[in-house]
Amino acid sequence: MKLLTASYVLPITSDPISDGAVALEGETLISVGRQKDLKKKFPTAEVQEYPDAVLMPGLVNADTRLELLSFDGQGREGFVDRLLARMEFAQRISTVDRRANIREGIPQLLRSGTTCAGDVGKYTGTIPLFVEAPLRWMLFPEVLTSAHPSTTENYQSVLANLDEIIQKQSARLAAGLAPFSAYTLSKNLLMVLAREAEAKKIPLKIRVSESFAEMQFFYESTGEIVEKLFPKLGWQEAAPPAHRKTPVQFLEAIGFLANQPILIGCLHLAEADYEILQKRKCKVVWTPRADKRLNTGKAPVRKWLKAELPIGIGTDGADSLSLWDEMRAAHELCPAGEVLRMATLGGARVLGRDREIGSLEAGKKADLI
Repeated sequence: MKLLTASYVLPITSDPISDGAVALEGETLISVGRQKDLKKKFPTAEVQEYPDAVLMPGLVNADTRLELLSFDGQGREGFVDRLLARMEFAQRISTVDRRANIREGIPQLLRSGTTCAGDVGKYTGTIPLFVEAPLRWMLFPEVLTSAHPSTTENYQSVLANLDEIIQKQSARLAAGLAPFSAYTLSKNLLMVLAREAEAKKIPLKIRVSESFAEMQFFYESTGEIVEKLFPKLGWQEAAPPAHRKTPVQFLEAIGFLANQPILIGCLHLAEADYEILQKRKCKVVWTPRADKRLNTGKAPVRKWLKAELPIGIGTDGADSLSLWDEMRAAHELCPAGEVLRMATLGGARVLGRDREIGSLEAGKKADLI
């Protein structure tokens, strides 16, 4: 048994503890409290002291894309332009370079105090890298379709990667499924993926209501998505009929939200959308630096919190994998205490792992920094 002491212990679920300590047995937290009390309770424990420091839960990065770490996107700052640039980059990057990006990204996460991440990627030939890394992961193979002949092959690859992740049966590794968005996949495929996730009892992650362009497409079937994105994806036919719904309302109408998915974005929500998201117990990932860089809008954080939506913070494809950098950006719109909670327990809730990580409580895993 070990006893770690510090000037402060920050449990997240309760007030900071001055002259605090945590007791560990292997990878499990046994007790959290004042140093003097825990030293009396566990007199034979090995003591490790961290003066002038804070002990707190490891950070949970709710959305990363490690394999695209070398993508810079310079000169492509508009939402659709940058999206196209990233798609093109993802298509041409080799497996060797994907592996190199993951190898570079893992130490960055560790150095910045991240102990768990929800990553989205292609994963062919890269899953062993995540298994070997000393973090907890939820890996989301991404589904992105187009008129290209390789689309069917890519979909089969996603399912194969999903099965490989599940078959690893690693305590540190879990699987999810990430259809890119409701405007890049057909209604039928979205419904198929929702059924697949339900059958395998895994979470879905999807980008929703990120930009004005997306709202314009779903309401009017016009704008940059139709004019710029669809031709690049090989969809040259006339634009589909206007849905006259928000993206959230569209996903609700086809039954996609019944899976309680993780939603990246949620910047542009109608009042009725909040009721739907609350009813379906959806989770939100906030990527404040990406929102600012792409000028997609300010996050309605107060409304998210009022609707009691679990909120995590992610770095997405940012130029830094540090959640501290992301938290500084988030702090412009949200109090520091809330931001810190989102980066720890909030992220754990978004990824469905809050029973084991995200706060310092007896019985949880000893993921701490």
